Amino acid sequence: MQKVITEQVKKKETEYPTFAIYKVNNYDLKLLRTEAIELAVHYIGIQRTRTDRFFDGTLGKNLVKIIDFNHPLTLLDLQLLQDELKKRPDEDRDITIVCLGKELAVDPWIGEWNKKHPINKIKVIELKTDKKYGSFLIHKPAEAKVSIKRKNNKATIEIQDFISPTIIERLNIDNTLFKVKIPDFRSMIDCVLIDNNYDSNTFHIVYSDVPEKKNDLVTGKYEIEILKKKTILAVKIIDMLGEEIMKVTEV
Repeated sequence: MQKVITEQVKKKETEYPTFAIYKVNNYDLKLLRTEAIELAVHYIGIQRTRTDRFFDGTLGKNLVKIIDFNHPLTLLDLQLLQDELKKRPDEDRDITIVCLGKELAVDPWIGEWNKKHPINKIKVIELKTDKKYGSFLIHKPAEAKVSIKRKNNKATIEIQDFISPTIIERLNIDNTLFKVKIPDFRSMIDCVLIDNNYDSNTFHIVYSDVPEKKNDLVTGKYEIEILKKKTILAVKIIDMLGEEIMKVTEV
């Protein structure tokens, strides 16, 4: 996009040499339940089964039933599950129930059920408390350490450190034996955008570091021309998942 805009500016085809990225991902899991369920499906790794009228998919060898996030898992939900299994006498797979929360009476009911049933045992993934899968409900923002210094009419910018907890968490999902180590923090950064005269309202991109090849990294060190008078310099760092962080400094 930045290349296209740069060419348009040269040819005087546009008066707006910038673009913005807006990310809306603070989900109200009860109101936006369809979107939230799809997030949970993707995060947990559920294989969707569109042809099954009752179960929502599979997780490993287990059938999966997702309880709508607008209410907790109840005894009525479990009764409906029991009724469905009665219609499937040959079903020998265990059941995984995914829910946002559950009523107190649920655990004793499932305990008794599992004692009486050598097959069709029930396991619950309660997203509010589950240590492995529930963490997608809690968002830890990215953090960056950026040095910005002025020398005459130029500013030197150096990204000294960057961490995206969300990226690291996703990389660690399938690694149970060891934690993933990031040898170069720049590999978590998708691009760097700089505004040399930020007005605290509109971010005008005067410099962008967008690696052309997939395996290339951002430079992380920049020298930008600035106004002779005091100005506000803003640096946007966008990670590989689209989350952005902005550092603003008066120089």
